[in-house]
Amino acid sequence: MNKITNLMEYKHVLLKKEGKLKKSRGLIDEEADIEDITFELEGLWDIEPDHGDLGFVMRKNAKPELVYAQDKFCQFVQCIKKDGKETLEVPGKNTPLYQCILMEYTGTYEAFYDNGSLELSAQFKNGLLHGKFIHFNTAFKKIREYNFYEGEKHGFGTLYIKDGTGRLASVTPWCHGLRDGEVLRYTEDEIQKITKFSYKGGKLYEISK
Repeated sequence: MNKITNLMEYKHVLLKKEGKLKKSRGLIDEEADIEDITFELEGLWDIEPDHGDLGFVMRKNAKPELVYAQDKFCQFVQCIKKDGKETLEVPGKNTPLYQCILMEYTGTYEAFYDNGSLELSAQFKNGLLHGKFIHFNTAFKKIREYNFYEGEKHGFGTLYIKDGTGRLASVTPWCHGLRDGEVLRYTEDEIQKITKFSYKGGKLYEISK
């Protein structure tokens, strides 16, 4: 199956399909479109077994090992009897698959770069992103961070300028997967300027500087 890996190619296909940019009253928040398209594209890669580390969370060098099944992130576990009680543990490499159970994952998922540094940390509950998600570069500087509630962005999401300085690129208030409130976007200038994009229920209604 041919996959679209280029962001602009994917954006063109998506916009052609929808027939228009996200806009309200003639206002356009292009950075929001790029952020949404990136998130959707990464989500498509997450569900692929051969994701090539192109997904939002799924990585090959990560713990625990997760699989995507029936719209949930899951983990294989093994039922072990200890002291007369049954407990669930991560199976060993040589454990036959028929002895394993696939369960919705709850806990903290961590992925790592080849140099051993942490790439991302994501909290899950019942197979869905739930809690804090943080993505780092190889120098352990934040790239982006979100809060999730039952698989949807909820709370503040923060993007950082990709120059390793840790400066803000944007701060977005999310409510159950929709922008809701004042989105602050920062320029890359030495003295950063701020533009406010006001949203209500995912609809952009005002831009102010």
